[in-house]
Amino acid sequence: MTEPSQLPADGAPPETRLVSAVALSDDELEQLGAELGAKPFQVRQIRHWIFERGAKSWDECHNLPKVLREQLKARLPVRQSTIETIDDSDDGTRKLLLRLGDDESVETVIIPEGDRLTLCVSSQVGCPVACIFCASGLDGVRRNLRRGEILEQFLHARDLLAEADLGQTKARFSNVVVMGLGEPMLNLRELNPALSRLTDPDGIGLGARRVTVSTSGHPVRMREFAGTDRHYGLAVSLHAADDGLRKKLVPTAKASVQEIVDAAQSYGAKHNREVTFEVVLLDGINDDSRAADALIERLRDLRCTVNLIPWNPVDRIEDLARPRDDRVDAFAERLRHGRVNVTVRRQRGADRSAACGQLRLRSL
Repeated sequence: MTEPSQLPADGAPPETRLVSAVALSDDELEQLGAELGAKPFQVRQIRHWIFERGAKSWDECHNLPKVLREQLKARLPVRQSTIETIDDSDDGTRKLLLRLGDDESVETVIIPEGDRLTLCVSSQVGCPVACIFCASGLDGVRRNLRRGEILEQFLHARDLLAEADLGQTKARFSNVVVMGLGEPMLNLRELNPALSRLTDPDGIGLGARRVTVSTSGHPVRMREFAGTDRHYGLAVSLHAADDGLRKKLVPTAKASVQEIVDAAQSYGAKHNREVTFEVVLLDGINDDSRAADALIERLRDLRCTVNLIPWNPVDRIEDLARPRDDRVDAFAERLRHGRVNVTVRRQRGADRSAACGQLRLRSL
């Protein structure tokens, strides 16, 4: 197991530096085309097949010359990940386990809710944050995902939309959230170009304001991420407003709560976005009036919303419990009374290992 502090600069040992056509920038696609003798319009066709048409193999790109298709097949695959498992929940949630080219695995989740269709993607194999309630970090972090591996999660999920009847006509993702396995702020080198391709009108074309990136709180990286020219949303996994309690919940936390809140508000002001602070509620630990009042003290009158998430039980975590619904409702009402905007995320996929990371744990 590779510990977080031992990851190389890009998070990927040399033997796992796997490349697919999905991972290539426009400049790299043009360079590849030039090396293979492809005309500029053929390079545009390649990009169209990869991102707009969602080709899984070069053989599907039927308007490319056969010679060029054979050359491309000899150089690199269109995608290097495959769907290994699909877990379907009774509420419509679909959790995908993707097998990567080096035999590692990650999860991505399709979440329908009313008129909204959200895709949750991962940024690392495993997670270094080690929140005491989360399955994602139980086996530590293996490596960062490459930009292509992040994008391929979206492409695989979009393929399923084309095949499945989700009760919508021409269903499309209304939102993408980077809230799966991993800490996105520790993989900005690969995440930023992946999101750029995702929101590129000549790529996948999802609006930047439909993308939200979640972090456990790395103020320096959050301020670096604020430097992007695209107005992504930001969600911060706060869990507690008291430094001592938060340290118990997130043992790897180094920054203070106030430093995290300040960095988040700086991001929100620069991009004119309301920041979301997420709080996973645990019975008898952070779901009482004292914890609520601490959040009010920190967040009152700020441009933000607190998203309360009653804990989803995890197979290998036995000493924690989900709070009762009446305690969750009382907590939310106390925040509202204290002039803090609140939403409550109701449990999804409960019958199919709802908590993030559990499907991967079962496969290991």
